[in-house]
Amino acid sequence: MDRAEFDIWTAKEVARILTLVENETRYYQEILALVPVPLAVVSRQLRLTSVNRAFRRSFQLKHEEAGRRRLDEFIPAAVVKSHVEHAFETNLPDSGIEFTALDAAGVGRPYRLSVIPLPGLEADLEGEVLVVVEEPIHAAPPAARLLEELRVAVWLIDIESGDLQFANRGAARLLGREGVAAWINRVHPEDHARVAWVYEAALESGAEAAVEYRAIRAGGAIIWLADRIQPQSSGGRVRSLRIVTTGETERRIQHVQHVQEREVDAAMRLSRHVAHEFNNLWMILTGYTEMLADRIPESDSEALSAMDEIRKAVDRGVGATQQLLQFGRPSAGTMAVVDLNQLMRRIVPRASFQLTSLPVPVSADPVRLERAVRDLIESAAEGQPEGWRLEVETGRETRISDFGYGDWKGQFVTLRIGPLQGVSDKRMEHWCEPYFSDVEKATGIGLAPVDSQLRAMGIQVRLERRTGQAADFVLRFPLAPAPEPAVEPVPEPTFRRTEEPPPVAKLETVLVVDSEESILSLISRVLGRQGYEVITTATPEEALRIAAEPARRIHIIVTEIALPQLRGPQLVARLREIQPEMKVLYMSGFTDDPSLASGLQPPDAGFLQKPFTLNSLTSTVRAVLDSSRN
Repeated sequence: MDRAEFDIWTAKEVARILTLVENETRYYQEILALVPVPLAVVSRQLRLTSVNRAFRRSFQLKHEEAGRRRLDEFIPAAVVKSHVEHAFETNLPDSGIEFTALDAAGVGRPYRLSVIPLPGLEADLEGEVLVVVEEPIHAAPPAARLLEELRVAVWLIDIESGDLQFANRGAARLLGREGVAAWINRVHPEDHARVAWVYEAALESGAEAAVEYRAIRAGGAIIWLADRIQPQSSGGRVRSLRIVTTGETERRIQHVQHVQEREVDAAMRLSRHVAHEFNNLWMILTGYTEMLADRIPESDSEALSAMDEIRKAVDRGVGATQQLLQFGRPSAGTMAVVDLNQLMRRIVPRASFQLTSLPVPVSADPVRLERAVRDLIESAAEGQPEGWRLEVETGRETRISDFGYGDWKGQFVTLRIGPLQGVSDKRMEHWCEPYFSDVEKATGIGLAPVDSQLRAMGIQVRLERRTGQAADFVLRFPLAPAPEPAVEPVPEPTFRRTEEPPPVAKLETVLVVDSEESILSLISRVLGRQGYEVITTATPEEALRIAAEPARRIHIIVTEIALPQLRGPQLVARLREIQPEMKVLYMSGFTDDPSLASGLQPPDAGFLQKPFTLNSLTSTVRAVLDSSRN
């Protein structure tokens, strides 16, 4: 029909014809949409100009996205290039093309493809092709259904082409749908050479092999996987590889945690031993420095200045040793009910507060908790920009599932301190490790003692990311059942260091037990000059022998707690069977019994933490001797 013939038609007739054409088009489009086989009309540029419901359902394609997507996003590019583009060039149909693609569940399945050229309505218009995708048979045999239900990933790889022929749902669960599509790139770059070597060995030998490695999930998350490689041979040659992959992340984390716990335990025991030895050394240096200083005339300012510098150096050493001691044996101290709101208002009155209106009672040692919180605040304030202001937030939290490995579940009172700006990923991961250092400066033992002290009180502390490079210290306390009282400081121990002049001695007998000969000599000299009768011994056996001597009365025993053969309290118990009225003064560079260090010993017993001054030694001995037993 010539175009001129259209000119004689009326507008009404043209509209009627267009309506008929549109209705017929809709009719055929509806039929196309109802066809259960995935169909797609593809342009020469490989754009999806039209797809039916089955295609969108099979490949998880949204209706509005169809016109913006390409066919090679859903079907392997090699198949598209060799068959679909060939159909455009030859204008001939092609069918029976087999390939593997991921279904809606992320499972790699075999498909069969047919390509039918659709010529343009006019000679100068480019044609399209109709792509027909035959879905896999749904009635899978029981063995295949079982394979899909396995929690492990099962792969089948063609050796010649390297194509993924099959992957079950377990593969999608481990790596994600996109990760299955790029399965060959799943191995972490640092493990790639080792994994490739194992695969090559399996291909060459035809024997099974196994390898553990880090893999990259879709989205970039790193997980641990274990592959069992099973070569499949035909005609004397390995044709394919069947691979069974299991997730090893949880087991690896548990193994790493176990190793870390052993390393931390060894470090704690070593630091405890080193702290004890150093405290003995500081005791010797402190004591003999005091003795020498007493003999230097006041006119010799140079010698007095030198002695003062020695004292300063010893004080620095004592401080570092105390950090080692806290890390080596954290003590829970004296637990009490503490109101976090009152505590934080007292510690940082000028902070920006967001305090819960509900009561927030927690169980902790007030003294140790305050010290730990002050250390965290000091760390948070370090290196912050001008105008930075501390924010403190308290609240309650219920955690009904694990929020991360090693986190707790239950009801908690939370304390949030921050924000720390410019926190690197390295600091986020290692902030509480002993001797952690960043690029700017070494932090010494850092916050490891704080973490140890809080954990000893049943308090969890985390450095948690807020936004960007900002982070907060978050403390989680188990909710205390009792109503909160006002925060009260722990009473000072009955016997503490003092610089007051020692009182005049009353010539009592003192038995000194310590494994360090230099300390025995030092204490003997100091107490001897005060007029006491001093007996020294390095072993508990010798102390028991001395106490058992006829007519021997011992008024007080000064003993190290951590003796090599017998602990100090055990020795005292045996000695009191012989000398019931004997008073006791414990001393130690560390203590296995926190009650002794926190002032809870009996009223006729005292405690001195090494290193102590000679004045504190003489005054404490006198105070214990003058005390009365209950």
